[in-house]
Amino acid sequence: MAPSELAQAAMTAALMGAIAVVSIVVPGAVVFAWLGAVPMGVLCYRFRLRVGFGAFVAAGLIGFLMAGFGGLVSVVTCAYMGAIAGEVKRHGRGAPTMLFVAAVWGVTVSPLCVVAFGALTGLREVVLGAVAANAGGIAALLKGVPGLADAGVGFERVVHTGIVHWPWLIGVGVWLIVVCGTSFGWRVLTPVLRRLEAASDLSSPGLLPITGDGRPPGPLPITLTDVGYRYPGADRDALAGVSMRVAAGEHVAITGPNGAGKSTLMRILAGVAPTTGTIERPAGVGLGQVAGTALVLQHPDSQVLGLRVGDDLVWGLPPDRQVDTDGLLAEVGLAGMADRDTAGLSGGESQRLAIAAALARDPALLVADEVTTMVDPPGRTTLLEVLDGLTAQHRVGLVHITHYPEEAAAADRAIPIGAATTTGPRTPARSAPTRPAPTQPSSAESASREMVLEVRNVSFDYAAGTPWSQPVLREVSFGLQSGDGVLLCGGNGSGKSTLAWIMAGLLTPTTGHCLLDGRPVDRQVGAVAVCFQSARLQLLRGNAGAAVAALAGISATDTDRIVGALASVGLGAEIAGVLIDRLSGGQLRRVALAGLLAHRPRLLILDEPLAGLDTDAQLDLIALLTDIRRRGQTLVVISHDTTSLSSLCPRTLRLEHGTLVDIETSLQP
Repeated sequence: MAPSELAQAAMTAALMGAIAVVSIVVPGAVVFAWLGAVPMGVLCYRFRLRVGFGAFVAAGLIGFLMAGFGGLVSVVTCAYMGAIAGEVKRHGRGAPTMLFVAAVWGVTVSPLCVVAFGALTGLREVVLGAVAANAGGIAALLKGVPGLADAGVGFERVVHTGIVHWPWLIGVGVWLIVVCGTSFGWRVLTPVLRRLEAASDLSSPGLLPITGDGRPPGPLPITLTDVGYRYPGADRDALAGVSMRVAAGEHVAITGPNGAGKSTLMRILAGVAPTTGTIERPAGVGLGQVAGTALVLQHPDSQVLGLRVGDDLVWGLPPDRQVDTDGLLAEVGLAGMADRDTAGLSGGESQRLAIAAALARDPALLVADEVTTMVDPPGRTTLLEVLDGLTAQHRVGLVHITHYPEEAAAADRAIPIGAATTTGPRTPARSAPTRPAPTQPSSAESASREMVLEVRNVSFDYAAGTPWSQPVLREVSFGLQSGDGVLLCGGNGSGKSTLAWIMAGLLTPTTGHCLLDGRPVDRQVGAVAVCFQSARLQLLRGNAGAAVAALAGISATDTDRIVGALASVGLGAEIAGVLIDRLSGGQLRRVALAGLLAHRPRLLILDEPLAGLDTDAQLDLIALLTDIRRRGQTLVVISHDTTSLSSLCPRTLRLEHGTLVDIETSLQP
């Protein structure tokens, strides 16, 4: 199995094992075991049958070790139910095919069970004794009911005959259980798959290839000729007419606006087959393999897996692969950090670790997708220095996907990608707004505006009162009035996120007070809205309309309010029906804002709202947020980009090591 298949099998096995154990340990929860057919069915619907078999073996071991023979039987039951239903649906067949396959499987399993019971005398006696005891109890109950005495005697006689001729009892009973159980799994799985298909392209195994083509790695030189790609169910190409060539030792920059298909091109370079055009490589893609293709993605947390830096560097490599850990870490600016805990790394350090882990595979092709958008300016500078030196120090072809012109200028050549769109119209970028000089309210205006949030001498320590105490915030004080636009800046690890969580009521200060409308904000969770750095993480429904409704706390059938919320952020009503994963970066950000604003928060906190957006989309979003603030909405923006946000946020708070060191204007109430 490929690593991604193994990961899916492991997660499914853990879930099935837990369900099996609960069904055995908790009294009366035996029927609950059949719900384990759902994760197995989804797994078999999306992946090869061998992946389902791997999940079954792992889940069976878990069930047997934790709940004995009963746990193993529970896993076996839900495994075949889910596997049959999932495989039949995977091949586009219906209920008749499912019943036929279940009947054949029952005929296969029944003789095996009869043989097993014949060989295991002790087990047979226990099972048949339990059947006889249960039948006797039921018969006695029936005999005590007037008019049912003969039925009780007849039932007892039938069961006794079955016990005497136990091979038929076991064989027919197992066959009926298989057919009825599989039918149950089919009925449960069908609506689940229908809902998942409405939310995503469930039939696709994922955004990256699961398996290679069986050839040894050899991705360079690579030549693309008129390459295009259309996602399943889309009515237009996400990428069209791309022709390019990358050779070993070349540094190529890919530029273009949001929605142009840059990430789709990254997936094609990683081995996804295009829907149009041709690709020529000397050998296999070798994604993740030594001397193959390596990816470094926008969010480093999705790639850092080890607990220690040194462990993460060699994660997933063959046992015989020798890696110069200290040398690679020194090359990316992490010298002497092999024993550091990865959880304590800054965003820039995590990105450099991801690059080092990619280099540990000695790749022929390295694709870096927007790797500088989530780090502070010093970290960005270091990352660019690392990237610029890769082709000189390694025989590697580097493809750097970026929005920033200065980053593209450092490459050997830049290839612009046209503005292809995905399903659902992309919001037209407005012309660059004229940025007015920041203006401060007069004393009279400030006095007339109401105080929204007060932060009074707030300090915070995640391990207060323990030997591991390390203060994150120290004596921070400021105030926010209605309509304020405040930029919260500082380096990675300065305490910005912790302060944002305190302002949102998600953390309680160790000392000091954070008051919203005069009351502790941690007693008003939900009154302050937070827009995540990655807007996709808080859009938890299949399409944009349902995601807006979930964030706003309204019914998904309330079309008028959903359309109104979308209109408030410049999106048309047609966006409501578009799948979340088909939206551009700018649209994702606007959909999240639409849902949060429809909830009417007292304060809106935005974490790096410009991250991952091209220049036009950034200017468009700044103009939208400026208009929202002018309507009276109080905003706090966390960002490293102090220049672009000057018109939106005329007031600035700067944190260094948890201390408020710079206030552009007097923020004290």
